[in-house]
Amino acid sequence: MTVALWSILLASAVLAFGLCLLLAPLARRFGQVDHPSARKVHSSPVPLVGGVAIYVAMTIMIMNRPQETNMAPMLLAGGLMVLTGLVDDRKELSAVFRLIAGISACCVMIFASGIVLTDFGNLMWDGLFSLGWLSVPLTLFAALGVINAFNMIDGVDGLSSTIFIIAASAMAVMALGAGHGNNVQLLIIAIGAVFGYFLLNARLPWNPRARVFMGDAGSGFLGLFLAWQFIDLGGGDNRAFAPMTAVWLIGIPLFDTTRLIVARIKQGNSPFDADQHHLHHLFLKAGFSVKQTYLSITALVLLTTATGLAGHYLQWPEYLMFYAYLAYGFSYLYVMRRCWRDGRFLGRDVPL
Repeated sequence: MTVALWSILLASAVLAFGLCLLLAPLARRFGQVDHPSARKVHSSPVPLVGGVAIYVAMTIMIMNRPQETNMAPMLLAGGLMVLTGLVDDRKELSAVFRLIAGISACCVMIFASGIVLTDFGNLMWDGLFSLGWLSVPLTLFAALGVINAFNMIDGVDGLSSTIFIIAASAMAVMALGAGHGNNVQLLIIAIGAVFGYFLLNARLPWNPRARVFMGDAGSGFLGLFLAWQFIDLGGGDNRAFAPMTAVWLIGIPLFDTTRLIVARIKQGNSPFDADQHHLHHLFLKAGFSVKQTYLSITALVLLTTATGLAGHYLQWPEYLMFYAYLAYGFSYLYVMRRCWRDGRFLGRDVPL
């Protein structure tokens, strides 16, 4: 990575870090905090400023880039997600309203920026799986899936920011190799901003507990940003990586979200209902510490990301990556279902 990119990374991180510190007292004063509850791991109110700090830091950095590329659609769509998340963090909006906001933001991506999936690559055989007239609806579905998956994984200090940094870093490496300089800069800006937040959110020597949360404002925006970059870099004629590579980069959140949605629908509940059946809840209920939970899930994320990168650089056939992904996914679903059914996880009892 060049000196210029390192300077962008550092500036973005410092800006987001400073904004978190600046906004935290204001959030406490005006009640924009996350209160403890039975399904949360913190024991005192935590300011919900991370999402705003990340978005503002990224906006400042993007607007000061020398490139002439129009970033207005991305900032508009991201702002919509941040605003919706801020209100939701405060008064808990209905699932329908959140869905409409997500669809609106994705429509900005599709129609204002022209970011759309035209094919799934050589998905099931050695031939292009074109989408044709399904391009727009499937792009919308894929983007909403990433947004929802990223939102659901945000449950342990430092976890969501780590997952974002891993996925964005992998994309940046592949984009750099493919000559997508504009995307590389955007990803570096995002990685820096999220790292600045991570320093105040993760359980580090100077943080025995998280000092700030990103809230739905942050998870919604970062989920949209990831989806935007996945589709932009994984689609079109000059793609940086195959569409199948992208799903490996965010495999664990997608697996866990799919499992939860299917389980909720089977039980007759809304797929958007909150519960305590996420992967991180399973670790915590089994008696693992927050740090152990964080490290274990991070290891799983690194494994799926490394698999995606290996497939990309070793040029494994895309259809083999697809079948391997399905096998991994079904194995994950089977193991999780059995653990919750039997009340046992990694040799430990799980209270149901």
